[in-house]
Amino acid sequence: MKRQRIHHTVLLICFLVLPAILAFSIRPSGKYNLDFFTTHNQFYLCDSAFTGTTGDTTFWNSDAQNARLGTTEDIIGVKTASYGHVRAELSVLNTADTEKDFGKYDHVVEGSVKLSSGIMEVLNFPDTKIILKAIVTPARYRVRIYSYAIKNVNPDEDEGTDHYKITLWPAEGRERKILKGYKPE
Repeated sequence: MKRQRIHHTVLLICFLVLPAILAFSIRPSGKYNLDFFTTHNQFYLCDSAFTGTTGDTTFWNSDAQNARLGTTEDIIGVKTASYGHVRAELSVLNTADTEKDFGKYDHVVEGSVKLSSGIMEVLNFPDTKIILKAIVTPARYRVRIYSYAIKNVNPDEDEGTDHYKITLWPAEGRERKILKGYKPE
């Protein structure tokens, strides 16, 4: 009887503890295609429990406008070329993005976002409708945004030729960094 109770206790511990250990030891990754409508040439990537504010004057200051990336601790804003329609692919990586040839892109920028809740969201603007909700390992992430076909896009038009490739991976480092800058003609 005592042996059977020990056996059940061990099984119970395995069923309760093992999934939790596996959940935190396996880093979720995935690739998502995004096709949605936003306004005012921007959308957001954030923690589901974000506390940062995009209305602060430092969020879209001149440096952020030039970088095409607004940042706070737990929310980033991506500046788009066209006013409304966004087409993008987003990849959650387990290790740093190794792409170094930026020739086919018009603009490449990196930033940082803390996703402490373990749920990443992509939101449109201004109504912050959830476009994507994905499970990630709670951590600070580097985020790289590749912008292409942004030349000759009318920023007041809903439709444009612009596309975005977004990669993020767990990493420290908080500074915003332009890897290839777009200079309108």
